[in-house]
Amino acid sequence: MPFTPFHMGAALFIKPALDRNFSVITFGIAQVAMDIEPGVRMVLGTDVLHGATHTILGALIIAVLVMLIAPGVCNCLLEKWNKEVIYYKKLWLLHSGAVSKTTIIMCALFGTLSHVLLDSLMHHDIHPLSPFSQANPCMGLISHDGAYQACMVAAILGMASWLAMKWAGHARQAKGEKRGT
Repeated sequence: MPFTPFHMGAALFIKPALDRNFSVITFGIAQVAMDIEPGVRMVLGTDVLHGATHTILGALIIAVLVMLIAPGVCNCLLEKWNKEVIYYKKLWLLHSGAVSKTTIIMCALFGTLSHVLLDSLMHHDIHPLSPFSQANPCMGLISHDGAYQACMVAAILGMASWLAMKWAGHARQAKGEKRGT
């Protein structure tokens, strides 16, 4: 199904480890960009939903497009996020500074290439090595439901870890401020 939220599990799982060096927004843009072709094919009623965009080469091209779009989108959304965080006095959730170019590049590539990998596990019409091979070495390594379940568990663990890290950092900062007064 195009535009599935399950792919976000991979991003949310990695976010706590990389924190400011990982942009969930860029990863999300990559997910949507990857599924434009299957969405169009679905509307047109074609038998094959996953074509050129769901190859390694296609993913690399889409990653470059995401790299061009993501900086503006990320900074706009983070500005809005920070305004809400300040309004609700949840300063421990503030995101300071713009997303770096390196982070954008890494997350665009990770987003598109992980998308091909995850979809290759469960969709018979994907040929990730095309045009060099029509093989799909990942097909059947895990069940369709198993892939979705793994993504969901990764998302839950990642979100919980990230929130715990942010909260612990906030608590340490608050404790340090009390000692300084």
